[in-house]
Amino acid sequence: MTSLAPETSTCPALRLIYGLALRHIYLYRGSWPRLVEMMYWPILNITLFGFVSLSIVHRFGHADIMTDAYLGGLMLAEILTRAVMGMLVMYMEEVWSRNLGHLFASPLRLRDYVMGLIGLCTSRCLLSVIPAFIVVYFLFGFSILQLGWNLPLYAALLCFNGWWYGLLILSLLMRFGLAAEWLGWMSTWLLMPFMAPYYPVAILPQAFQVVSWALPGTYVFESMKIQIATGSVRFDYLGIALVLNLFYFAGAVFVFNRAYCSARNSGGLLQMGE
Repeated sequence: MTSLAPETSTCPALRLIYGLALRHIYLYRGSWPRLVEMMYWPILNITLFGFVSLSIVHRFGHADIMTDAYLGGLMLAEILTRAVMGMLVMYMEEVWSRNLGHLFASPLRLRDYVMGLIGLCTSRCLLSVIPAFIVVYFLFGFSILQLGWNLPLYAALLCFNGWWYGLLILSLLMRFGLAAEWLGWMSTWLLMPFMAPYYPVAILPQAFQVVSWALPGTYVFESMKIQIATGSVRFDYLGIALVLNLFYFAGAVFVFNRAYCSARNSGGLLQMGE
């Protein structure tokens, strides 16, 4: 059997990140239920709510553009959700196997771990949503590719949003341990109603709108809905989303580093596990 590990590496950091990735590659390669679960929920969510949108259109006779906007928002929302879920699941895999303390006892630095998490959760996100996008095309005749070259921009900004939000959730878990696990799973969908992926921000209560416009994902979803409705793209919205993502990511890295230092000093890294 050939090994997936490289024989040599000129960059120690890349070697460490590759080792972290390899651990999860072997884990998923030897566990088909994990692969099925990874693809199952996006397909179920998109299929279920896709039929809901069709029933609304048929009942009230709205234009098909409403269905396209709804399906587009649903599919982009899955990208954001799976990016957050990917980071959470990768972290919990280490906690459940009592491997977190051993991981940080290795030469792996915190920044290497964060970079590895980002790469792994992005790969996991793509593997999760691509089958769902194919199902939507054959069931509803809607292709996310109609967004054109703007689709990679939308996907990248939403993944970026998922990275910093995932780090904040991991900070909560690292600081308070498994006692906060249920808060971690709940928090995955906490911001989604404020980002208005399926409906205009204008229908939200005024206080909610203030929160909504402070989130990068809101600008991405609004740009997508405007593009489907008018064919134009709000690149100013995408620029604002990028700036907000950079700001929040810097804050999330700081919070995560503080939570890590607190857990390391208290011995919490060795105590986390089933």
